[in-house]
Amino acid sequence: MLKLFEIPLQMPEGQRIHPSMGSLFHGALMERFPSELAEVLHRQNVRPYSQSVFFDRARGPLWRIGTLDDVMESALLFGMAEGGEMLHLQQKGYEIQMKEIDCVEETSFEELADTAFTAEQAPHGAELTCLTPTSFKRDGRYALFPESRLIVQSLLQRWNAFCPEIPLEEEDLASKLADHAPIVRYDLHTASFSLERQRITGFRGRFALHFGGTDSMRRILALLASFAPFAGIGIKTALGMGAVTSALQYRTSSIGE
Repeated sequence: MLKLFEIPLQMPEGQRIHPSMGSLFHGALMERFPSELAEVLHRQNVRPYSQSVFFDRARGPLWRIGTLDDVMESALLFGMAEGGEMLHLQQKGYEIQMKEIDCVEETSFEELADTAFTAEQAPHGAELTCLTPTSFKRDGRYALFPESRLIVQSLLQRWNAFCPEIPLEEEDLASKLADHAPIVRYDLHTASFSLERQRITGFRGRFALHFGGTDSMRRILALLASFAPFAGIGIKTALGMGAVTSALQYRTSSIGE
C-alpha cells in the first residue's frame, strides 16, 4: 500500500518549524526503527519513504511521511507507538510534542494504475505545489527551476523501484513523456535547504504541467502526478526536500491559459 501520514506538532514556546529541520526529524525517525532496518534503509539509493516538516496555515506545524511499501508502514506505526509522543531533537536540545498520527491518504500502485488507465477521460494536465524546498541534480549542479524531464525521471525511478509488477520501462520513456508535458504556468520562488554544512538552493511554490501526446502518454503522466505526493520529487526526499501535493486538471480547467 501507499500511504500518506501527517502528524501535527506542538513546538516548544518560542520555537518555529522550518523545512530544513527535516534532516533532524529523519534522524529522530531512524532512532525509532530497529537498528537492522535503519542500516538497510541507509544503504538504499531509492528509499521506500519520503518525509518532511513544514508550517501549514490551517493546521500549524506538520510532519508529513509517505510510505511506499508495507514494511515501511509497519515500522513507522510501531516506532511511533512505542517511542511515545515526545520527539527529542538532540541537535536542538529540546523536545517536540507529537499529536496523533493521521493517515490522510492511502491507495496502492495497482489502484493508481487502474484509475489512470481505465478512467473515461485522460487528464490534460496537473498542478503541483512544492511544500518544501525542491531541487534536482543535473550535470553536477542543483536545478533552480523545475524541468519536466527531471520531474518525470524522478517519479519513474521511484515507481519502478517499488512496483516491478507494473513496470514503466519503455526505452527513453522519461524524455518521450517530458516532450509532451511542458510547464505552462508557475508561481515559484527560490528557497534554501540547509543540510549539515551544505546549503542547497531550490524552489517552492506551484507550477502546472500540460499533458499532450497520445491518450496513453497522458494517462502515464496522470499516474505519475498522482504518485508524486507519496514519493516526493527531486533530491533528498527522505531528508525533507521535495514534498508536493498534486491536482489533476481536465479539459474544462483553465490550465495554460
